[in-house]
Amino acid sequence: MRNRTWPVVLLGLSCLLVLIAWPGWVMLQRMPRLFVETARIQQRLAVRQQAIQAVNERIHYSSIILRDYLLDSAPTAGARYEREFAANRRQIEGLLAELRESLPATGAGPLQRLEERLRLNYATAVPVFSWSQVEKARQGTYFLRTQQRPRRDDLLAISREVAGLSAAAYERQAQSLREEQQAFRSEMRTLIGFALAIGACISLGAVWRIRHLESARVDSEQQLRELSARVMRAQEDERRNLSRELHDEVGQMLTGLRMELGALDRFRADPQQFRTHHHEAKELTEQTMRMVRDLAVGLRPSVLDDLGLAPALQAQIRDFNRRWGGQAKLEIEGSTADLDEARRTCLYRLVQEALTNCARHAKARQVRVQLSAEESRVALTVEDDGVGFDATRRRGFGLIGMEERVRELGGRFVVESAPGAGTRLRAEIPQSREVAVA
Repeated sequence: MRNRTWPVVLLGLSCLLVLIAWPGWVMLQRMPRLFVETARIQQRLAVRQQAIQAVNERIHYSSIILRDYLLDSAPTAGARYEREFAANRRQIEGLLAELRESLPATGAGPLQRLEERLRLNYATAVPVFSWSQVEKARQGTYFLRTQQRPRRDDLLAISREVAGLSAAAYERQAQSLREEQQAFRSEMRTLIGFALAIGACISLGAVWRIRHLESARVDSEQQLRELSARVMRAQEDERRNLSRELHDEVGQMLTGLRMELGALDRFRADPQQFRTHHHEAKELTEQTMRMVRDLAVGLRPSVLDDLGLAPALQAQIRDFNRRWGGQAKLEIEGSTADLDEARRTCLYRLVQEALTNCARHAKARQVRVQLSAEESRVALTVEDDGVGFDATRRRGFGLIGMEERVRELGGRFVVESAPGAGTRLRAEIPQSREVAVA
């Protein structure tokens, strides 16, 4: 089967498209997850920071409530300030519950201490709301300075510790995310590098293939031009030889025949001379018929049309052995009766050209011709023990013509030879054009 370029090009382009799409697909799969994870970490940090800031504000607000109560001279203000203080405490507990859900396990200890201190601060501050005006005036300043302010500072210190733990947790998560991003970039670099390397190999292979095809096309065009010129010269030589044969041989014999026929009229009265010239006329007629028959056989063997391929090949083998003193053998397997005219002519000309090369160039003495007719193809093999040649170099016009004949019918032509090792020609031709196309 002849090499085809479009499957190679299609495979190369498909590989390039896959290599281009592969990194993009991986990026589309990984990048959304990284973006979502980054947004989630930042959102958790923002929620924690807002909750801690709100806790600090509520702690300060607790101190403000106590201070305002101690400064308020209204005798019935205690209940109102106590309700406000209790509502502020519930808001702090709600914020701490949110922090407990979003903080890592390392923040459970400081958060628990903060809750305990808040309960202690509440338990200490609640009795103050039942003080009288005298007690507030006598103990209020002392209570704020020695008890409330240190407790507030202690609560704020614990809150800052919780904020530090939140920032540390965010930094760990961000670092893990940065490491994953770095691994993703490294993976993408590897994928892109691999894609570029494979793409470069495919591109170089495509360029090499194109250059090879261009070089082969130039050589084929040159061979076709030379073959065309050789065919034209061969046609002119054949016409010249045919004209010379007709003019010199056939024309001379017809001229002699006319002279003998003229002599028959002159010697009609002399029986002896009449018989002699009559015999000469018959000899010239037979020679002329043989000459015309030889010319006709050289142009197109009638045995190929009348009797078929096998008898025509046998006649070729006999003629080769008679003319060149060789020992050619013909082996035929299967029936060639169903072959059409184009395939019969092709096989006949292949054997004719191969035997001519064996006699003129290979100087072969032993030639083996094998013809195998199968259901889907016909295989012809010609082997000789001649001098051989380098089959990898440029071939002669005879072999090029044989290869073109086989290719025209959708077949395959192979030449195997080496100097001093003889030559083996093999041609495989499908039984029909439909088989070749399939």
